[in-house]
Order: sequence, then structure tokens, then C-alpha cells
Amino acid sequence: MTPRDRRLLADEAHLAELARQDPRITFESHGVPPERYELALLVPGLARGAGGVPVVRSGHRAVIDLHRDYPRLPPVIRWGTPVMHPNILPPRRHGGVCLGSWSAGEGLADVVRRLVRLVTWQEFSVVDPLDAEAAAWAESVGATPGDALDALAARAVPVPAAPGTAS
Repeated sequence: MTPRDRRLLADEAHLAELARQDPRITFESHGVPPERYELALLVPGLARGAGGVPVVRSGHRAVIDLHRDYPRLPPVIRWGTPVMHPNILPPRRHGGVCLGSWSAGEGLADVVRRLVRLVTWQEFSVVDPLDAEAAAWAESVGATPGDALDALAARAVPVPAAPGTAS
């Protein structure tokens, strides 16, 4: 068994333990050892609603691919459900996720914990965002990490369109 295979098996075991501890997290793994995960997070987040006004949306899905260069490089994550976040692109824009800094010592369970903190707005960065519109909205309403999502959505300010895009 290669060191990478041992790492992938350890990642699967650690993620299974996290899912046992936190019933909001479920997943399906693919491959032996697993290199692809379909993740479901039963947590609240924000999505664009009618007229571009953010609404609270519960339940999110993402796919995590552990490519050949993982863990030297971070996993590739594609968001699969409507979302509005400076560091996560919605599916209509290919669902990319920016985890920020990466260390090969981080495991898959750590990545999933980070995704939960991101989608629930416990963490975000408006510096060099993936979704410039969401970052501009966050700045316009004075969002700070850890703000209650209901309170953020209640500010009812439409998400601004990025220059050169249609609303």
C-alpha cells in the first residue's frame, strides 16, 4: 500500500468519525481507496433570492475530488447547490471553492469543517474573492464573520452585479 493510499484511507475514517459526531454532515465515497466524495451539509447558508436579495437556504451539496497531487495540493471542490458567499461560486458559475491557505497536514475532515464554517458565514474573506458580487454585498451590509444569517438576509439589500455582467 502506498503512502497516498494510507492517507486516503485515513481521510475516509476521519470523515466517517466526523459524520458520526455531527449528524448535519453526510457523505458518499467513491473508489478504493476513496478519491471522490459527495458531501451533504444540512446547515444554513445564503443564496440569491428574488430580485437578487439574499435568502437563508438550508441544505448544501458539494463534490470533493482528491486528485493525484492531493494532499500536496488542496482537494478540488465543486459546490452543487445555490449559494451566495465571497469564497464559494454557485453551480451556475462552476461551483469553485477557495479554502484559502492549505497545508498537506490538513485532512479531509478538516476540509469539511472549513466548508461548514464557510457556508454558514462563520468564515469569509472579501480580499481577492471568488464571487466578487457576494463580496461587494457583504461589504455593503457590513457583514462580519459569525453574523446570524437571518440578520444578514433581513438587511434585504440586493446583491450588486459585477461590472460587465447581467443581473
